Amino acid sequence: MEPARSRYERDSVQRYAREMRSHLPADVFHPVPGRLLWLPVHLAVIAGAAAIVVLGAPPWYVALAGAVVAGHSWGCLGFLAHETMHHAVVRNRTLEKLVGYAGFGIYGLSPTLWVAWHNQAHHGQTGKPVADPDGFGTLRFWEKSRVVRTLETFAPGSRRLQSALFLFVWFSVHSLLVLVFHSERNGYYGRISRRTVYAESVAMLAFWVGVLAIVGPWSFLFVYVVPVLVANAMVMSYIATNHFLNPLTETNDPLANTLSVTAPRWLERLHLHFGYHVEHHLFPTVSGRHAPAMRDVLRRLWGDRYLSMPHLRALRLLYVRPKIHDGHDALIDPRTGKRFAVLAAGDASMPRLA
Repeated sequence: MEPARSRYERDSVQRYAREMRSHLPADVFHPVPGRLLWLPVHLAVIAGAAAIVVLGAPPWYVALAGAVVAGHSWGCLGFLAHETMHHAVVRNRTLEKLVGYAGFGIYGLSPTLWVAWHNQAHHGQTGKPVADPDGFGTLRFWEKSRVVRTLETFAPGSRRLQSALFLFVWFSVHSLLVLVFHSERNGYYGRISRRTVYAESVAMLAFWVGVLAIVGPWSFLFVYVVPVLVANAMVMSYIATNHFLNPLTETNDPLANTLSVTAPRWLERLHLHFGYHVEHHLFPTVSGRHAPAMRDVLRRLWGDRYLSMPHLRALRLLYVRPKIHDGHDALIDPRTGKRFAVLAAGDASMPRLA
């Protein structure tokens, strides 16, 4: 029996990529090692903010401002690690892993686990019910799993008080869920070393416990706790808007299951064009530096289907709509049964976003 499909999926990521490739210059597909210059910049910001707190004992509001700036730099390091571990910056596995430690260390996320979770499972099964680890799944899944029902109350759009915490904690929480749940259920350890993943995770935890022991609880609040909340909010503001509002798909069709979000150009550059997410899913090994060029080609070839909107507008929709899918092409509040449209360009049911 044919599986249910979204009526918005049209073709596979491979077919789109083949057609786009002929419209892009060859240098787009080369690594961009210059992106690594961001690494010492953000590490210096983080170290400087920590030194001010630990050595200077400033007033709390100065420490808080420094912690917010450091959290932003941690978020930027996450974007750099993401791009680097897709082989878009360098083609040296050791250096990629080191950047992965720098970018994911604040979340306690093993770079080895990230490859199996994100590069392989998410990119290989984007939008596919259950198989894609980045999502809250279907109504049927919600009904069957007490864990999913509990976690869904934290999701934006659930209209529960705890959903206000979502952006500030979810990347860290999801990293832990992937470590203890998704990795086992989806067989990640058939492809990667369980021992390596656990060793990397424990090493990161030990590092932060050591920092706490050295600087004390008050300084740790501004060296780690506030920065990790800010970094979570920053990366999740993109990750959640990139997929949670779209239909589920059986065929991995980025023009259906992915949304790109826009911001002022200076901010897009600072955040390494992470919001250009349809582009990224078509060519994950291409640096975000080339995302605007890819967007131009996408608009020429499939402008009637390409999904993009301002980042702030996408965040507003994120908190208006539930995150459980009823079938492939609708979102549903599982407690009230109220249904909402998914984002779908060119369809009469596409919600008005103005």
